[in-house]
Amino acid sequence: MAQTIPTLDWSRTDPGTPLPRKPSAGSGTCHGGLLVATGQVDAFLLMGAGPWDIAALVPIVEEAKGVFSDLTGQRRIDTGTALFAGPGLHDQLLNLAASAH
Repeated sequence: MAQTIPTLDWSRTDPGTPLPRKPSAGSGTCHGGLLVATGQVDAFLLMGAGPWDIAALVPIVEEAKGVFSDLTGQRRIDTGTALFAGPGLHDQLLNLAASAH
């Protein structure tokens, strides 16, 4: 039997008790990347992500003619940052990030 981590008790009725934090960026990550892939947003920057948050989005965004890299312009999923954008805008955002240092 599969186990959900963190364990969730759906029978709880106390609305004042906060829900447990998710261990990853989860659906927010997917949603942002898919918005870029479908052309609904121009760019999506993800910071503090794990490789598992980024890996599945790379082929989806690239198939939709988008571009992926970390903030140094490398095509790496292990640096904790991911920038998804259209080709021209992606380069502009990388230049902006480089000039901020």
